[in-house]
Amino acid sequence: MPTPGHTAPVLGKHSVNAHLLLSVSALTDHGDLVAGDLVATPFPGFGKRPANLPFHDGRLGNLAGLREMLALSPTKLHVGHGAPLNPEQVGRWAAAEQRRLDRLAVRGRLRTKSEPAA
Repeated sequence: MPTPGHTAPVLGKHSVNAHLLLSVSALTDHGDLVAGDLVATPFPGFGKRPANLPFHDGRLGNLAGLREMLALSPTKLHVGHGAPLNPEQVGRWAAAEQRRLDRLAVRGRLRTKSEPAA
């Protein structure tokens, strides 16, 4: 299933030879979700709690993709950066992260990495 990656697609007036980045997540028959870069651990490669990667471009889109994957009821979540995570723990984290990002958006402080700072 296509899911957002951690960088925006390379599109623009100079993108004739640019490559479009695509991230894919997969759920195995045994319930293992390979979630790529939808979520990571706080220090990539260490720890067992979920965190947003600092280089995500569109954090709201990323969380929407993560929620879509969690709706498939995986038994274990394998991330691109870090140890496997518990899907229930990731779901609780995603809900809290959504609330935090919504507060930022209301204050006009939620930008993508490709947007210039105000």
